[in-house]
Amino acid sequence: MMNKNRFIKFRKIISRKFFKFLSIFLVILFAITLILFRAYSLEKSRPQIILENPINRIVFEHTSELGEINWGGVIEQATLEFNGEYINYIIIALGAGNLHKSYTGYGNPIIELNIDGEVWTSEISNSLVTSKTSSEKEDLRISLTRREAIEAILSPDIKSFMKTSVINGNTQIEMVAGKVELASKGYLAMYNGITGEDVKI
Repeated sequence: MMNKNRFIKFRKIISRKFFKFLSIFLVILFAITLILFRAYSLEKSRPQIILENPINRIVFEHTSELGEINWGGVIEQATLEFNGEYINYIIIALGAGNLHKSYTGYGNPIIELNIDGEVWTSEISNSLVTSKTSSEKEDLRISLTRREAIEAILSPDIKSFMKTSVINGNTQIEMVAGKVELASKGYLAMYNGITGEDVKI
């Protein structure tokens, strides 16, 4: 009789532990499913940002009737007319169009660019907004010269140009936010594409 009671108690303990484990497992599974569904919904609803090269007009103006381009004139005029459109074109070409609002509550992606000492901030939400201001919430900081930025835009492959620029030390990229926050906004693939470095969380 004693052994039977012990066996019943043992079965009850095992049953309680099993149901507790099953409950925790189902809650975790539900949370993961919810996060993935939210990520998928945001991905589907995010508009693609496509921009026209902002230097095309200047190149056209400096092209002779014979089709020869005065590259010195192009760079000089582009340097004088440098604005937020140039920055937008560069960061979209680098993969900022794949960035998104954090799935875990960190907010919108914000990139700070230091161009010859001038600080610009780009925020990606439903659109791309770039202004000549600094931010205390930047995720990534990119520093380069105007000439380097213009040459990147004029290059046939901005990603390759920027990767070479980073390797040569002409462009600096600094991760400001934590790795979990950067991952939650989609930065890691972009960072790897520019620097060639794999970031482990």
